[in-house]
Amino acid sequence: MGIDVIIPLGPQDSPPRRLLDLLSEFKPTISATCPKPHDLPGHINWITAPTGRAQQLNRAIEGTQNDWLWLVHADSSLDPHALSCVEAFCHHAPWSDIAYGKLRYSQDGPFGVRLNQWGANLRSHFWHLPYGDQALCIHRRLWQALGGFQTKLTRGEDLDFVVRSRAVGARVRRLPYTITTSARRYQSRGWLKTTVEHQLSALKLIRQAKRWRP
Repeated sequence: MGIDVIIPLGPQDSPPRRLLDLLSEFKPTISATCPKPHDLPGHINWITAPTGRAQQLNRAIEGTQNDWLWLVHADSSLDPHALSCVEAFCHHAPWSDIAYGKLRYSQDGPFGVRLNQWGANLRSHFWHLPYGDQALCIHRRLWQALGGFQTKLTRGEDLDFVVRSRAVGARVRRLPYTITTSARRYQSRGWLKTTVEHQLSALKLIRQAKRWRP
Protein backbone atom coordinates (compact mmCIF):
# COMPACT_ATOMS: atom_id res chain seq x y z
CA MET A 1 0.00 0.00 0.00
CA GLY A 2 1.34 3.41 -0.98
CA ILE A 3 -0.10 6.91 -1.41
CA ASP A 4 0.70 9.40 -4.15
CA VAL A 5 -0.32 12.96 -3.30
CA ILE A 6 -1.12 14.86 -6.50
CA ILE A 7 -1.53 18.64 -6.63
CA PRO A 8 -2.73 20.15 -9.93
CA LEU A 9 -1.33 23.66 -10.36
CA GLY A 10 -3.12 26.27 -12.45
CA PRO A 11 -1.18 28.27 -15.09
CA GLN A 12 -1.11 31.41 -12.93
CA ASP A 13 -0.53 29.68 -9.58
CA SER A 14 2.70 29.46 -7.62
CA PRO A 15 3.80 26.23 -5.92
CA PRO A 16 2.01 25.91 -2.53
CA ARG A 17 5.14 25.71 -0.38
CA ARG A 18 3.44 25.42 3.01
CA LEU A 19 1.24 22.60 1.72
CA LEU A 20 4.25 20.90 0.17
CA ASP A 21 6.13 21.08 3.48
CA LEU A 22 3.20 19.49 5.30
CA LEU A 23 2.98 16.68 2.74
CA SER A 24 6.73 16.18 2.35
CA GLU A 25 6.73 12.63 3.76
CA PHE A 26 4.52 11.57 0.83
CA LYS A 27 6.92 13.10 -1.74
CA PRO A 28 4.06 14.96 -3.46
CA THR A 29 3.62 15.27 -7.21
CA ILE A 30 2.75 18.60 -8.80
CA SER A 31 1.12 18.54 -12.20
CA ALA A 32 1.72 21.90 -13.85
CA THR A 33 1.76 23.53 -17.26
CA CYS A 34 5.23 25.05 -16.84
CA PRO A 35 8.75 23.78 -15.99
CA LYS A 36 9.75 23.10 -12.38
CA PRO A 37 11.18 26.11 -10.51
CA HIS A 38 14.85 25.69 -9.67
CA ASP A 39 14.38 26.44 -5.96
CA LEU A 40 11.87 23.65 -5.23
CA PRO A 41 13.17 20.68 -3.18
CA GLY A 42 14.32 17.68 -5.16
CA HIS A 43 11.87 15.26 -3.51
CA ILE A 44 8.92 16.98 -5.21
CA ASN A 45 7.91 15.15 -8.36
CA TRP A 46 7.07 17.73 -11.05
CA ILE A 47 5.09 16.62 -14.09
CA THR A 48 4.34 18.90 -17.03
CA ALA A 49 0.92 18.49 -18.65
CA PRO A 50 -1.43 20.34 -21.01
CA THR A 51 -3.62 23.01 -19.41
CA GLY A 52 -6.79 21.65 -17.81
CA ARG A 53 -7.26 19.99 -14.46
CA ALA A 54 -8.55 16.70 -15.91
CA GLN A 55 -5.54 16.39 -18.23
CA GLN A 56 -3.16 17.40 -15.46
CA LEU A 57 -4.60 14.82 -13.07
CA ASN A 58 -4.50 12.05 -15.67
CA ARG A 59 -0.92 12.85 -16.64
CA ALA A 60 0.20 12.90 -13.01
CA ILE A 61 -1.51 9.59 -12.25
CA GLU A 62 0.12 8.04 -15.31
CA GLY A 63 3.48 9.28 -14.01
CA THR A 64 3.13 7.80 -10.51
CA GLN A 65 2.98 4.25 -9.25
CA ASN A 66 1.26 3.91 -5.87
CA ASP A 67 -2.16 2.33 -5.47
CA TRP A 68 -3.84 5.21 -3.66
CA LEU A 69 -4.12 8.73 -5.04
CA TRP A 70 -4.84 11.74 -2.82
CA LEU A 71 -5.84 14.71 -4.98
CA VAL A 72 -5.31 17.99 -3.13
CA HIS A 73 -5.95 21.47 -4.56
CA ALA A 74 -3.06 23.92 -4.40
CA ASP A 75 -5.05 26.63 -2.60
CA SER A 76 -6.02 24.31 0.26
CA SER A 77 -4.66 23.77 3.76
CA LEU A 78 -5.09 20.67 5.91
CA ASP A 79 -5.63 20.23 9.62
CA PRO A 80 -3.11 18.17 11.65
CA HIS A 81 -5.27 15.03 11.55
CA ALA A 82 -5.55 14.85 7.77
CA LEU A 83 -2.46 12.77 7.02
CA SER A 84 -3.16 10.09 9.63
CA CYS A 85 -6.84 9.92 8.58
CA VAL A 86 -5.94 9.35 4.94
CA GLU A 87 -3.28 6.78 5.80
CA ALA A 88 -5.74 4.82 7.94
CA PHE A 89 -8.36 4.92 5.17
CA CYS A 90 -5.90 3.64 2.56
CA HIS A 91 -4.78 0.79 4.80
CA HIS A 92 -8.29 -0.61 5.25
CA ALA A 93 -10.59 0.58 2.44
CA PRO A 94 -11.47 -1.45 -0.67
CA TRP A 95 -10.42 -0.08 -4.04
CA SER A 96 -13.92 1.11 -4.88
CA ASP A 97 -14.15 3.54 -1.93
CA ILE A 98 -13.66 7.30 -2.29
CA ALA A 99 -12.71 9.46 0.70
CA TYR A 100 -12.89 13.21 1.24
CA GLY A 101 -12.59 15.78 4.04
CA LYS A 102 -15.00 18.22 5.63
CA LEU A 103 -14.90 21.54 3.76
CA ARG A 104 -14.21 24.95 5.27
CA TYR A 105 -13.76 28.17 3.30
CA SER A 106 -11.01 30.57 4.28
CA GLN A 107 -11.56 34.23 5.13
CA ASP A 108 -10.61 35.54 1.67
CA GLY A 109 -14.20 35.49 0.39
CA PRO A 110 -17.52 37.21 1.16
CA PHE A 111 -19.63 36.35 4.19
CA GLY A 112 -22.09 34.37 2.05
CA VAL A 113 -19.58 31.56 1.45
CA ARG A 114 -20.55 30.22 4.89
CA LEU A 115 -23.79 29.13 3.26
CA ASN A 116 -21.82 27.48 0.44
CA GLN A 117 -19.67 25.71 3.01
CA TRP A 118 -22.72 24.43 4.87
CA GLY A 119 -24.38 23.36 1.62
CA ALA A 120 -21.26 21.56 0.36
CA ASN A 121 -20.91 19.52 3.53
CA LEU A 122 -24.63 18.74 3.55
CA ARG A 123 -24.54 17.64 -0.09
CA SER A 124 -21.50 15.46 0.53
CA HIS A 125 -22.96 13.82 3.62
CA PHE A 126 -26.48 13.06 2.40
CA TRP A 127 -26.05 12.78 -1.38
CA HIS A 128 -22.43 11.55 -1.40
CA LEU A 129 -21.31 14.16 -3.92
CA PRO A 130 -18.09 15.81 -2.73
CA TYR A 131 -16.13 18.10 -5.03
CA GLY A 132 -12.42 18.15 -5.72
CA ASP A 133 -11.72 20.95 -3.23
CA GLN A 134 -12.56 18.39 -0.52
CA ALA A 135 -9.38 16.46 -1.41
CA LEU A 136 -10.65 13.25 -2.98
CA CYS A 137 -8.72 10.09 -2.18
CA ILE A 138 -9.21 7.38 -4.81
CA HIS A 139 -7.65 4.08 -5.82
CA ARG A 140 -5.76 3.73 -9.07
CA ARG A 141 -7.94 0.76 -9.98
CA LEU A 142 -11.07 2.93 -9.73
CA TRP A 143 -9.44 5.59 -11.90
CA GLN A 144 -8.65 2.89 -14.47
CA ALA A 145 -12.18 1.43 -14.33
CA LEU A 146 -13.63 4.84 -15.17
CA GLY A 147 -11.15 5.57 -17.93
CA GLY A 148 -9.61 8.43 -15.99
CA PHE A 149 -10.92 11.96 -15.64
CA GLN A 150 -12.96 13.30 -18.54
CA THR A 151 -10.68 15.62 -20.48
CA LYS A 152 -13.56 16.97 -22.56
CA LEU A 153 -14.79 18.82 -19.46
CA THR A 154 -13.39 22.30 -18.86
CA ARG A 155 -14.56 22.16 -15.24
CA GLY A 156 -16.36 19.74 -12.93
CA GLU A 157 -14.17 16.73 -13.73
CA ASP A 158 -14.14 15.90 -10.02
CA LEU A 159 -17.92 15.77 -9.62
CA ASP A 160 -18.23 13.85 -12.89
CA PHE A 161 -15.75 11.28 -11.57
CA VAL A 162 -17.69 10.82 -8.31
CA VAL A 163 -21.03 10.40 -10.11
CA ARG A 164 -19.59 7.89 -12.58
CA SER A 165 -17.90 5.97 -9.77
CA ARG A 166 -21.32 5.12 -8.39
CA ALA A 167 -21.95 3.08 -11.55
CA VAL A 168 -19.16 0.68 -10.54
CA GLY A 169 -20.30 0.41 -6.93
CA ALA A 170 -18.13 3.06 -5.30
CA ARG A 171 -18.87 4.07 -1.73
CA VAL A 172 -18.15 7.68 -0.76
CA ARG A 173 -16.88 8.26 2.79
CA ARG A 174 -16.07 11.43 4.73
CA LEU A 175 -12.94 11.25 6.87
CA PRO A 176 -12.70 13.06 10.24
CA TYR A 177 -10.52 15.98 9.19
CA THR A 178 -11.11 19.47 7.79
CA ILE A 179 -9.69 20.93 4.61
CA THR A 180 -9.72 24.71 4.25
CA THR A 181 -9.83 26.10 0.73
CA SER A 182 -9.77 29.56 -0.78
CA ALA A 183 -13.02 31.43 -1.45
CA ARG A 184 -11.43 34.15 -3.56
CA ARG A 185 -13.40 33.22 -6.69
CA TYR A 186 -16.58 34.24 -4.86
CA GLN A 187 -14.95 37.57 -4.01
CA SER A 188 -13.70 38.36 -7.49
CA ARG A 189 -16.77 37.24 -9.47
CA GLY A 190 -19.52 38.00 -6.98
CA TRP A 191 -21.03 35.62 -4.45
CA LEU A 192 -24.56 35.29 -5.89
CA LYS A 193 -23.49 35.07 -9.53
CA THR A 194 -20.80 32.48 -8.78
CA THR A 195 -23.11 30.40 -6.58
CA VAL A 196 -25.91 30.28 -9.17
CA GLU A 197 -23.49 29.43 -11.98
CA HIS A 198 -21.94 26.62 -9.96
CA GLN A 199 -25.30 25.09 -9.06
CA LEU A 200 -26.61 25.17 -12.62
CA SER A 201 -23.36 23.75 -13.95
CA ALA A 202 -23.38 20.98 -11.33
CA LEU A 203 -26.95 19.92 -12.13
CA LYS A 204 -26.15 19.71 -15.84
CA LEU A 205 -22.95 17.78 -15.20
CA ILE A 206 -24.66 15.28 -12.88
CA ARG A 207 -27.32 14.53 -15.51
CA GLN A 208 -24.65 13.94 -18.13
CA ALA A 209 -22.49 11.78 -15.87
CA LYS A 210 -25.43 9.54 -14.97
CA ARG A 211 -25.73 8.54 -18.63
CA TRP A 212 -22.23 7.01 -18.54
CA ARG A 213 -21.98 3.22 -18.51
CA PRO A 214 -18.92 1.12 -17.60
